[in-house]
Amino acid sequence: MNVLLAAAFCFLAAVSAAGQRTADLLLINGKVRTLDKKRSQAEAIAVADGRIVAVGTNVQVKALARPDARVIDAQGKLVIPGFNDAHVHFTGIGNQFSHLPLKGQNSSSAVVARVTEFTRLLPKGRWLLGAGLDPEHLPTLKQLDAASPENPVLLYFADPKSVLVNSAALRIGRVPFTADGPSDSEVVRNNEGRPTGVLTGATLRAIRSTVPNNYATNWAEIAETASNYAASLGITSVQDVHSDDLLETLNAMAKAGRLKTRIYECIGIREWRRLSQSDIKAASGDAMVRGGCVKGTASGGDGEVGDLRRAISDADKAGLQVMIHAIGARANANTLEAFEFVAGQNGRRDRRFRIEHAHNMRAEDLSRLARTSIIPSMQPYLFFYGHNTGGDNFRELFRLGVTVAFGSDASITDFNPLLGIHVAVNAGGDRSLSVGDALAAYTVGSAYAEFQENEKGTLGPGKLADFVILSEDIFTIDPMKIDRAHVLTTVVDGKVVYDAG
Repeated sequence: MNVLLAAAFCFLAAVSAAGQRTADLLLINGKVRTLDKKRSQAEAIAVADGRIVAVGTNVQVKALARPDARVIDAQGKLVIPGFNDAHVHFTGIGNQFSHLPLKGQNSSSAVVARVTEFTRLLPKGRWLLGAGLDPEHLPTLKQLDAASPENPVLLYFADPKSVLVNSAALRIGRVPFTADGPSDSEVVRNNEGRPTGVLTGATLRAIRSTVPNNYATNWAEIAETASNYAASLGITSVQDVHSDDLLETLNAMAKAGRLKTRIYECIGIREWRRLSQSDIKAASGDAMVRGGCVKGTASGGDGEVGDLRRAISDADKAGLQVMIHAIGARANANTLEAFEFVAGQNGRRDRRFRIEHAHNMRAEDLSRLARTSIIPSMQPYLFFYGHNTGGDNFRELFRLGVTVAFGSDASITDFNPLLGIHVAVNAGGDRSLSVGDALAAYTVGSAYAEFQENEKGTLGPGKLADFVILSEDIFTIDPMKIDRAHVLTTVVDGKVVYDAG
């Protein structure tokens, strides 16, 4: 009954604020977990102009729909707020799809599947380059074209003197398709005289020369690839701590409709004065792209506290949000000491200092996080299954009332948030979390960590319409099977940006 009353209250509040029949998108027949303070549930969501206007029953929400509203039928599946990865290297994620490794692909169908997988994430027209192709397992040109009709493909054999390309690449390289074209051995042709896609010699070099020189540094294409990948994983927001300066590029992409992911773009704490973010404040920007955060590093070395204090204080006085990378007891203690000093010196304000990783922190320092409201930005999958083994005490942090933000540290490790939730729930023994708390760290906590708790992280009237439909109800299935769940649908700003079907 309490759940129904809460849903009805949300509905009535939305109707009074938005009026009748305003929704341009409806989600119905869902198991909606809003993740608000009461963890209320509902079955439907109404969206207008990229914002949620109501959360309630199917009947209530349908009453708000415009005649032309799009309807998403969740078919009883779990619906949750979009994941918000609090610690990524965004261009690194996109660059994972700049080169396709084919060594060990022991069938032509496996090669086609890999090309299909990569192509679906690339912006149209971006080249797909690969290597390690086995000449015994070549797809036909027709198969390659079906896998990548709009992206030119160039795949080196294990012996790089030969390549396999698709028709899009042949067109760009102006290699004739007909039997009237050159018949030399540089263009391998079938019995009908048509190219098979296999090239050698000068023709290979000519095709290769058509690949743009900035292929590996075309940050717009690389970021768009990362954004497409994020959408497939239900990640609707990221906090990019790579310390590069892509704010101008990302804003241009957002205006052109090339981003499916909201991005909080951070730069290096030593460089902010000379970069584009020198004149903005923490969390400045619009709903898609914001800046105003800087990241530094604590090594745990002797005498580094003074340097940390100075760097943090300068950025903090400029109104920037400061994040410090710290792994190990000493690095975390030094960071806490520097943060506490600066907060005392620079006066009270909502600064939301963050420790990135906060890994292997001393037990006595956990309570300092709670006392100072410093946010640990943590990556459960990385530190349970990555190169730094040993789990952190997530449960104690929640018991102390610390706001925890979860992320992945992709591209260093896997980007999939369901893997992070899986290990946070299963791998820590008495340090692990409930599903609800682990999910909250990947949504509510991450939103708070970027000053966006009033915009996203939960599903309710007025919030951004960012939500995800999962294949499994991770609250009710065997917890050991959470990592087998996958995303069916991702909605950002009230638009479907990924549909597994």
